Amino acid sequence: MTDVATPVSPTHSAMPASLRAAALQTWYFPVALSVFLAAVAQFNFLVFHTLAELFSIIVSFILFALAWHTHRFSRDHFLLYLACGMFWIGALDLAHTLTYKGMGLLPVNEANTATQVWVVARYLQALLLLTAPLMARHSPDKMVLFLVFGLMAALAILWIGTGHFPDAFIEGQGLTTLKIWSEYAIMVILAGALALIWANRATIAPDALPFLLIAIVFAIGTELAFTLYIDVYGVSNLVGHILKLFSFWAIFQAVALACLIRPYQELAASNRAKDDFLASMSHDLRTPLNSILGFSDMMRSRMFGPLGHAKYEDYVDNIHASGTHLLGLVNDILDLSKLESGQYQLNRQELNPMVLAEAVVRSFAPSITAKDMSVAVHCDPEIRQLTADERAMIQLLNNLVSNAVKFTPDNGAITVAWSRRPDGAMVLQVSDTGPGIPADQLKRLGKPYVQVDPYVAQKGTGLGLFIARRIAELHGAKLRITSRPGEGTAVTVTFPPQG
Repeated sequence: MTDVATPVSPTHSAMPASLRAAALQTWYFPVALSVFLAAVAQFNFLVFHTLAELFSIIVSFILFALAWHTHRFSRDHFLLYLACGMFWIGALDLAHTLTYKGMGLLPVNEANTATQVWVVARYLQALLLLTAPLMARHSPDKMVLFLVFGLMAALAILWIGTGHFPDAFIEGQGLTTLKIWSEYAIMVILAGALALIWANRATIAPDALPFLLIAIVFAIGTELAFTLYIDVYGVSNLVGHILKLFSFWAIFQAVALACLIRPYQELAASNRAKDDFLASMSHDLRTPLNSILGFSDMMRSRMFGPLGHAKYEDYVDNIHASGTHLLGLVNDILDLSKLESGQYQLNRQELNPMVLAEAVVRSFAPSITAKDMSVAVHCDPEIRQLTADERAMIQLLNNLVSNAVKFTPDNGAITVAWSRRPDGAMVLQVSDTGPGIPADQLKRLGKPYVQVDPYVAQKGTGLGLFIARRIAELHGAKLRITSRPGEGTAVTVTFPPQG
């Protein structure tokens, strides 16, 4: 049930077919597992019991890890409280499993101890579910919660281990009065938890609520089944463990939905909304920018005569430069959006690396001439083609050469070189004689929106290297940056060998 986002209430409308189908699929695994375990029980009940309990134990630990590590994002205090307790319930169930009659792993090898541990674990579980709704409005310290529940579990084990806990099972007689009445008491507590959770449903994640209610119903069925057996290998014991399996699975689904699936869905929806917004803004921004650039370029070329005043020429140059800069920012942001959303599709074809490099370098001719820089383009004679996306490769080269031109001082030098390694890998390197980058800041380069000294004063989004890195990764290539202050910077892109 991965797409429920509507609060549950008595007046809630009928569930759509797609959600009903997802809800049914949620139970396929526990149903299949139960059938398998029931078959195992016919041959070896001890193996059945061990597997059934291990499933509940593993689920307890996993849901604890989910709630614990996602709490800073989900901020779901109710489920955090529940998960901290479930971890130690899982630990108690592990003790119950290891001391079960016939296991022979510990010095204790009789049914009473395992039954005592079971009673303690179920009391703790019932009280946990009863008190959890009261924690929904609070912000508890999760480490304190974890340690408090751990202390309770440790004291319970100590109580049993010292022999002071009343008998719960007597061989040849079955369950003691204490055990039977404890099960009834646990059922009453669970019924109270059911009512309390429903009464506080407004404070509980709506997609988790149905699973929590179902979990408690299964837990009540579990306790009822465990009031009936006189043999720890009996049918009632089997039914109780199957119901327990379903109860723990339902709690796990509640935690997974609220702490993992729902936040992911919200993030995906947010990304879709962002992509739609950027797609709309692309047209809304580019249309006026193209007009600004087109008309300002006409004015700069004096297509219809002189502007009439020398100042106007400076103004027009500033308008054109600012428009060009803004258009570059818009393009970078749109490209980033496509890369992050997986919409940047490659159309691979055979390309000439030398031709690509020379074409990109020519596009920077005005800036190169203005700064009186020298630019060299080299290509290993053995490299005749590169299988890649032409548009993407032009953008990658453009971003790397643009950085080199921007940050190399007047009279500096830039080199664009293609080479082949002995293993067949093709290497693109764009190097410059710029100021270089301090070692402590070098590792930050290539991250989105990051600009480091001495570049921090330069204009831009800080997306150029990040986009170049992502384009390289789409081609299976690796981008590496090396630099030394005062000696320049080199960006190396290594493409995997091609047949």
